[in-house]
Amino acid sequence: MIRPLRQRHRRQVIVLGIFLPVALAVGIAARKPVPTLSELPAALAGAPPTAAVAVWNRGDLFSNAPVEVQWLRETRDSGRFTISFSAAKGFVKPDLMVYWVAGDPAITDALPGGARLLGAFSPDALPVPSETMTNRGVLVLYSLADSEIVARSKPLRLSDSTP
Repeated sequence: MIRPLRQRHRRQVIVLGIFLPVALAVGIAARKPVPTLSELPAALAGAPPTAAVAVWNRGDLFSNAPVEVQWLRETRDSGRFTISFSAAKGFVKPDLMVYWVAGDPAITDALPGGARLLGAFSPDALPVPSETMTNRGVLVLYSLADSEIVARSKPLRLSDSTP
């Protein structure tokens, strides 16, 4: 009784030993290529910020972080505004995002409900929405990876030439 079971098991293992590698090779050869996208559709891409004129440049907005903020405009008298950030090489925080919070709220451990995302902290210029121009507020640097507020700026009005 044991011998016929061993023989049957041996044949099954031999068939699987041949069939599985062949099936794997056929599966790899038959898979579809990974879809790629050479550029974003126009609806998602948006217009790249073309700010060239520095309106003001300050390094004292964040008291506990060595961050320099530069306020830029497309032309001297007109055009869209953008904001740019730079920091020393030692200032490394994971997944750092920049938020605008209108008013002068008491910010403790979490972002307030009215915080507006400006973008990721990088030397690239971030476009500034028009509704952030009319009110005083604060810039908040928030680390997504650590879920904590890294720094909070002094209250300022972005539309002022000298905050």
